[in-house]
Amino acid sequence: YSQGFIDSAKENSKRVSQGVAEMSIDAFYQYLDNLARSHPGMLHHVYEWGQTGDPFGRLVELTSIISARTVTISADFLDSQTSSGDSSQPFYDKARIMEEGIPVIINEVQAKALFFEIDGEEFFRTGPIYIANPGGSQTRGSFVRAFNEFYGKYFKEVFLTSINFYSHFSNPQEYKRFIKSAVKGGNPYTLGKNAALAWIEKGVS
Repeated sequence: YSQGFIDSAKENSKRVSQGVAEMSIDAFYQYLDNLARSHPGMLHHVYEWGQTGDPFGRLVELTSIISARTVTISADFLDSQTSSGDSSQPFYDKARIMEEGIPVIINEVQAKALFFEIDGEEFFRTGPIYIANPGGSQTRGSFVRAFNEFYGKYFKEVFLTSINFYSHFSNPQEYKRFIKSAVKGGNPYTLGKNAALAWIEKGVS
């Protein structure tokens, strides 16, 4: 019975990593949305225009890669599909450009002059316009900081505790519960494997 439990726990160790990774990604999205709503000036660039903090407006996607001993969570920016109130074209790469603080130069394409509005006043200008901080001074590096804060501190100190990860995997109650069946009869090795699988599934569901 014990050998079956140990073998199954080893065989299914990746399920623990995958389950925790998926739950952590969902938790990070909630963390990001809440942070964006409370600090829109920092994180508006990783959402569609006018949808800061809206789960349906996110311009970032997290994925996990599971190897034998490690889990890697990576983030990719998505192209914006909407346009701002004063533009007719999407700023496709706005999340990455604003996050990295890349200056933007705006030129005329099919017009003789550029038109823009500031505080209700209309302006026309010919020639390129240089924008040093297209997302504002707060956006540069703000998503990376949020990501690092979550996975560097919040994940270990708050998230894993909130899902009872440490307490569950340090106390395999399923081992004790299934052992009664093994004593009564049946295949002890198979029952041990089933006990470990139930223990793992409960810990990551």
